[in-house]
Amino acid sequence: MKMSDHDLILEVRHLNSFYEEDLTDFSHDDRQQVLRDVSFEIRKGDILGLVGESGSGKTTLARVILGIVKDYNGEVIHHTSLPQMVFQDPFSSLNPARTIGWILEEPLRALQKRADKQVRADAAAKEIYDWIPRTKEQRREAVREVLHAVGLDDEYLERRPWELSGGQRQRVSIASAVITRPQFIIADEPVSALDVTIQAQILELLVDLKEHYNLSYLFISHDLNVIYQICNRVIVMQHGQIVEQGDVEQVYRRPQHEYTKALLDSAL
Repeated sequence: MKMSDHDLILEVRHLNSFYEEDLTDFSHDDRQQVLRDVSFEIRKGDILGLVGESGSGKTTLARVILGIVKDYNGEVIHHTSLPQMVFQDPFSSLNPARTIGWILEEPLRALQKRADKQVRADAAAKEIYDWIPRTKEQRREAVREVLHAVGLDDEYLERRPWELSGGQRQRVSIASAVITRPQFIIADEPVSALDVTIQAQILELLVDLKEHYNLSYLFISHDLNVIYQICNRVIVMQHGQIVEQGDVEQVYRRPQHEYTKALLDSAL
């Protein structure tokens, strides 16, 4: 069945991005191009894999989509709110001084403040934010619910990140991303720091959460085997350009570009 424009989550059109190598040296132009004419889209239910070697532009593309990198031209069109992020190293993104309960509750407190501000400016926005937990107990219940959804029980509420294993920390990081009910998540190498057994568990969790919360993902990885396990579509990037994209089965079984062929050969 053909999908309509209402199914679009993200559109990227003819995107070029740049960065300054040395902002202190004005003797010559150090503005370097990173992304070159990048175009793709993500639709509801997609797990779009983004694969390429280090330096191919994967993380820069994610940072442009998130609004962190401002120096670009082309179009980045969000059909939902900005995506949430799941990082490779959850320890660096989790406050070591805070409990897991506090960490998971904080996005809800921040969202409530933003929602209250928006509702004051536009009363029609109230209906959009009616679901947000308003009381301490409502927030704690939402935290418990998402904690259970990622496979952790209530005893983790009072633990701190340094008391958890790598896999448990990644589960908390994922819970922090989904607790505000986004439709779109960017996962940047979310399993590369984990051993193979835990990798499989986290990949299975991401698929389960996709169904439970009706999510779409941009899944960034250098590992083609991981991409094949979880993604329905894939983009292959080299030197800031998309050299190939399509359904995973199509690209893996009948790669058209020499770079894709080389990546697949090295992964076997």
